[in-house]
Amino acid sequence: MSFSLVANFFIVAPANSSVSVVTSSLGSSTIPVEMTILGLPDAKNEFDPKSASVIATITCPDGKIFKTQGFWFQNFTMASNGGVASTMRSGEPSWRVRFAPPQVGQYQISFAASIDGANVTIPNHLVNATQATVPKVFTSGVSFVRDGKPFVPIAYNIAWANRFEEIAKYESWFSKASASGVNVARVWMAAWSLGIEWTDTGLGDYTKRLDRAWLLDQVFTIAAKYGVGIQLVLINHGAFSTSTNPEWYSNPYNSSNGGPIANAGEFASNEEAWVFWKQRLQYIIARYSSYSSLFTWEWWNEVNYTPINSEDLKKWIKKSDDVLQEWDPYNTLTTNSWSGGASLQNWDNLDYAVTHVYDPSDPIKSLTVQAEALRKTVPDKPILVGEMGSGSVTEDPFADPKGLHLHNAQWAATFVGFAGPSSYWWWDTYVDPLGLWGHTKGLTKLTAGLDIASMKTDRLLGIPTSTTLTLSNSTTTIGWIRHNNYDRSAKTQLLLEAAIESLRTKKKIKTVFADPVSKGGTINVPVSGTGSYSITFLNTFTGKEILKQKSSSSANLLRLKIPKFTGDISFRVDKVIGS
Repeated sequence: MSFSLVANFFIVAPANSSVSVVTSSLGSSTIPVEMTILGLPDAKNEFDPKSASVIATITCPDGKIFKTQGFWFQNFTMASNGGVASTMRSGEPSWRVRFAPPQVGQYQISFAASIDGANVTIPNHLVNATQATVPKVFTSGVSFVRDGKPFVPIAYNIAWANRFEEIAKYESWFSKASASGVNVARVWMAAWSLGIEWTDTGLGDYTKRLDRAWLLDQVFTIAAKYGVGIQLVLINHGAFSTSTNPEWYSNPYNSSNGGPIANAGEFASNEEAWVFWKQRLQYIIARYSSYSSLFTWEWWNEVNYTPINSEDLKKWIKKSDDVLQEWDPYNTLTTNSWSGGASLQNWDNLDYAVTHVYDPSDPIKSLTVQAEALRKTVPDKPILVGEMGSGSVTEDPFADPKGLHLHNAQWAATFVGFAGPSSYWWWDTYVDPLGLWGHTKGLTKLTAGLDIASMKTDRLLGIPTSTTLTLSNSTTTIGWIRHNNYDRSAKTQLLLEAAIESLRTKKKIKTVFADPVSKGGTINVPVSGTGSYSITFLNTFTGKEILKQKSSSSANLLRLKIPKFTGDISFRVDKVIGS
């Protein structure tokens, strides 16, 4: 028997012998353990912690203790009616609790539950975890690490799929991306996709969108299958914008739709709005934080497109982060994004910084400027290019059918000071239709096992009409040599000149241009000291070995003979152990 005080009256809630707990899934190294609680009484609103709350206290085999919240769950299956896909409820809704076991062994779980003011007894439960969960990614200074080893986020934006195509599309996209080394995907909880709260639900009751919550479960599961971490964007700018991709007029927070605020800018400061957001955030944490495939919580996409002022946003992020500190036992990383001028923003209470760059010019030039500015503002955290493209409206497949700008953006970001390659946009209308997922293979192989964020950046001279960029530590140097005309903007200039020549001569315009060729040459690579070195030249797209050499250094410079190459080439220099 238990007691709770509500409106100055004690409510007696007798122990309910019909309440039971079952382990519905033992999970795996990438999927959380899941428990189902049966027999709890109905609540006025299972999503509102003031109305219904289930808290699990989990004692690990080594004695460590953490807490997590339960969440209201409805299972679904995919259905087809006359060729039209939809989701269909399967079984009855129930309370679920998920957790990621950090070690193999027996876990003791106790529960505290309250339904509409009455405490309800839930029996203790034991779970024998047969697999430990893969550790999450964390930050260490300017670097990312996983299980003590360097982690390079090789990412794409894969933000949404058409309704009811989520499972098939993400299966296809993640499988192709993963095969080329991609290990992070940026996914949005947008109203038209995987968002759980919108005008059709009203505020605070997600019943009508539990199928979308279930579909997001499937996306996390698919991501885990392919070793892809999800950077989950919790709010997209349009939801609170009246000018850029505006959705504010359909937002349930809008007083015109029965919400608590008349102006979107009040969202971060209005107390009633905060109560609804905090509730939604707690539900998302309870349901998804235990997935090892959750890489990051991203509060907003391009929040500068909303009328929320910077001071209110700073306080809102701090309050939201406090909720994470209380209810996310896995210390999942956090970030935020603005459309531009990222270096001018406040990065307190965020684990790493990102910038978005839509620029058709040479990424070596544009991203060098971005990296230098962002690093000055955020000297002690990782920095990434969170979105990248040649244009913010579309990516022109006719101007760049082979993804040269995509290729250069990924390589340039890696070598000018970011903690990983650029995360390109246009996954569904450009990258996938043109089969460009494989562009990351070469970078994946070149950077394997290296903490690139802490390596020293440098530019070397020696190869005519080319740019040579390097990253180095005490034992290894990696390099990228690219012909200066191996760039989308250079090819655009050639096309412009050809068009002028065509008009002048009245001959057919030339539209196909051969990739530029470099004769190679010699460069002097700084090394940590005398000794023998192994040098490998690699194809930047495939990562395949082109040429292998051995050389010795009698000083702090190693002389490299660069072979003839088309477009670009990469190399890796490793000091031979014992030399």
